[in-house]
Amino acid sequence: MQYQKVVLGKLLIELHNSWAGEESVYLNGQLVSKKSSFWGTSHFFTAQEDGRKVNFVLTTKVGANMQVMFDILKNGELAKENVPIPYGSMPKKPHLVLKKSALRHLKEYDLDAALMELNEAAVMCPDDPELYFYMACAYSVMENAREGFQCLQEAVTRGLRNQQKIETHDMLAFLRLHPAFETFKESGFRRIKNAYFKRVKEIDLLV
Repeated sequence: MQYQKVVLGKLLIELHNSWAGEESVYLNGQLVSKKSSFWGTSHFFTAQEDGRKVNFVLTTKVGANMQVMFDILKNGELAKENVPIPYGSMPKKPHLVLKKSALRHLKEYDLDAALMELNEAAVMCPDDPELYFYMACAYSVMENAREGFQCLQEAVTRGLRNQQKIETHDMLAFLRLHPAFETFKESGFRRIKNAYFKRVKEIDLLV
């Protein structure tokens, strides 16, 4: 197996190539592309930088002496060229182990345990947007709208790829029924109207 990573600003891009020729590209812990290739292929994905959408193309190729390498284009301009991919396995990531465990707890509706592990994972890898998405799921089931919306906002701001899940995931049903949801959706899931919430005796109530 072969593995390499590069850092572009706040973005960590990782490429893992298995013995079977399956290439997997990860962006800040999220799988963004998976293709089979022996002689090279192109992976297309997007990211958010300072609130703007950025397009990437990662192209693998085989150079001299059968050295596998890749180039990265960012908005059509060359950002990295001829990055060699050495032999080695993709390292185990403690935050991914915690995320996997948290998802098991979430499916079992052990919400406190899930939130504890998701928050711990977020300390290790604060740029993984899926951590905040799953926190929002837990808070939604707990009917904590304020924390739920804030976590969704954080997930989208940090580049959550599959935003469609916000409108379809079963655990987010409570947030979708909340009066603030339509305005939140219209903002691209980026702005929360705090006017919908009022602190009364330390309990969040709808105005």
